[in-house]
Amino acid sequence: MTYDHPRIQVLLDEDGVRVVVLSGEFDVDGVGPLAQVLADAAQEGVRRVVDIARVTFADSSLLNTLLAGDREEHLVLAGPVPEQFAQMLRLFAAESKLEIAPTLAEARARSVPPPS
Repeated sequence: MTYDHPRIQVLLDEDGVRVVVLSGEFDVDGVGPLAQVLADAAQEGVRRVVDIARVTFADSSLLNTLLAGDREEHLVLAGPVPEQFAQMLRLFAAESKLEIAPTLAEARARSVPPPS
């Protein structure tokens, strides 16, 4: 069995949007740096998009980190959503809690927070 280490790439901010690209496998050991990146962006006041298209495995710790990040300040997930992660979203009824766009370009466009 091989382990596809989690990778987090933060792209340069563009038009006030910070894109965080995830790839590999995410479990409890790999989400700490992501939580910090999301918190830093929220604190800096930039909108956040998380590209999850290249996530090969995720457990509930990734989902919890994304939900917590969204509660902290609105974020948008960019797909396409990997099937394993989509199943987890359905299982925990989280697809209604997170805004998910089918592409990175659409996620950037949607990253404006919804009105309160």
